[in-house]
Amino acid sequence: MQPDATNDNSWRGIMRINCDLSHSGYNDPIVYPGQKDAAHLHRFYGNTLLDENSDIASLFTSGESSCQGNTLNRSAYWVPALLAPLYDPQTSQRLTDESGDPAWQIVPAVVGGDDEAHEIFYYSAGVDDLSSIQPIPLGLKMIAGSHMGMPGMEQDTSIVRWHCQSWESSDATNPRWSASIPECTAPDRLRMDIFFPSCWNGTDLDSADHKSHLAYPVNTGGPNGTVCPASHPVPIIRVSFHYAYGVKPEVYDPQSRSSRGWRFASDMYEVSTTTPGGMSLHGDWFNAWHPEALQAVLDGCIRQRLDCHDGNLANGYRLTGTRPGSQNDVPIVNKGMGY
Repeated sequence: MQPDATNDNSWRGIMRINCDLSHSGYNDPIVYPGQKDAAHLHRFYGNTLLDENSDIASLFTSGESSCQGNTLNRSAYWVPALLAPLYDPQTSQRLTDESGDPAWQIVPAVVGGDDEAHEIFYYSAGVDDLSSIQPIPLGLKMIAGSHMGMPGMEQDTSIVRWHCQSWESSDATNPRWSASIPECTAPDRLRMDIFFPSCWNGTDLDSADHKSHLAYPVNTGGPNGTVCPASHPVPIIRVSFHYAYGVKPEVYDPQSRSSRGWRFASDMYEVSTTTPGGMSLHGDWFNAWHPEALQAVLDGCIRQRLDCHDGNLANGYRLTGTRPGSQNDVPIVNKGMGY
C-alpha cells in the first residue's frame, strides 16, 4: 500500500510508528547515568533493557524493542508518568497510601496494540528544504521541554502542550493548546505533544545540559522559509511524541468526571483545582535506530512528502508490529518525584 501525500498546511512529510509500554522506573540514563533510582518516575518505550547504565553500545547491540521494527529500532523513548488521585470506587473518598499520604495511580496512555493503533512517535520534517535533512546520528541524546516548568514559568506550547481531544486542536486552523493539564471530561481523551529540536551543531551527540548541541528551526519570513540557525546548521529528522490518555471511571475525578487533579511525576509544585498539573511536561530520546532503516524513513516518507502510517516505509516494506514489554508496576514514591 502506497501512503498518501501529506495535506497542505500540515506535515511536510512524516512517518508514524506505534510502540507499546516497555517498563517503568526511576532511572534516567541521560540526566543521571549510572545512578539507580535517581530520577522521577518514568514510563519507557522502545528498548526493553534500558536502565541507568545504558549507553549507545548497549542500546544498539542488546535488547529488543516494544516499537514497530523491533531490533531495527532499539531507540529509547521516555516521559514522566501521568498520575491521578486514587479514590475509593464505592464511596469516592480520597485514599491514602501506607505512609498516610494521599495515594496516586498511573494513568495509562493509549499506546501500542496493533489492533487499536494509536501512533505516538512521529518522524517528520522540521525545515522547508526537505533535501537538506540528514538522518539523526546514531547515539544522539536529546530532551524536549523542561522539568522546571511551573506556575509563572509556563512553557512554550509550540514545543510542549496539552489539549483535550474534543478541542480538535490544529496548528493550521485551531491552535487551542494549554501549558497545563486541562479538565477533559469523560469520555474525552487528554492529549499531549512534545516536539524535539531538529537542528544539530554537527559535532556533539550530547551536551552538559543535554540541549545545547541542538536547536529549533527558525522561520526567516523570506524565500527560504523555515531553516536551521547558523549556530546549529545541520537539519535532522524531527522527532515528536504524541500521547492520548483516556478519561475513564477508574482514573477520573469522581465529582467532575474529568482529569481534574492529574499531575505529571516531574511536577515540583502543589497541584490543586486552581493550579493544574502538567507544567513540567518534557520527554527524552536516545537514538539507536539501525542507520539503514532510519535512512529509509527519510528517503521514502519524509523527502517524498508522504503521510506514512503504521510502519509503512513507502518502498514496498513495512516495519514489524509492536511487542509488549514487561509493563512492570513500581511503587509511586513521593507523588512520583522519586526517592
